[in-house]
Amino acid sequence: MTQHDPDFEAFLTISAVLTGYSVAELQGTGCAPEYWTQFQQVLSDDVCASFLAGAAELSCQDSDKVVRDFFLSDPCHGPVARALVQLWYLGQWSPLPQDWTDMYGASRFDTARILSSRAYKEGLVWDAIGAHPMGAKQQGFGAWALEPPAGRAGS
Repeated sequence: MTQHDPDFEAFLTISAVLTGYSVAELQGTGCAPEYWTQFQQVLSDDVCASFLAGAAELSCQDSDKVVRDFFLSDPCHGPVARALVQLWYLGQWSPLPQDWTDMYGASRFDTARILSSRAYKEGLVWDAIGAHPMGAKQQGFGAWALEPPAGRAGS
């Protein structure tokens, strides 16, 4: 179970900072446990622990610097962070680069795939662009006549 699991909470904290959505919004997708499982299956225990340790770093004043230095620029954490952002936004796992897997280990779960129909429907991209997942969540009759929503820029 993921409730009250400090590693799962760290995963959500990092995901929130990387995506720009709150932990509550991420949990509201219903995909967090599925994404957590995928994350754990792809990474070795050591890489997973090292990545999750970054959650403690985020409590400092300059979380942007932590994101840049600890997550995105780091040769180990960078590809993982980018794959995690893509997972939340698109509902799909994008395989880690070959040079990364050569250095940190490969996993049979590290394959390009949409995790589930729910993951596709709940991808953050739809909210971010003020649209709906094609073929999955229709806007309703006459929606085409309404102005698009303002979006998240002011949030």
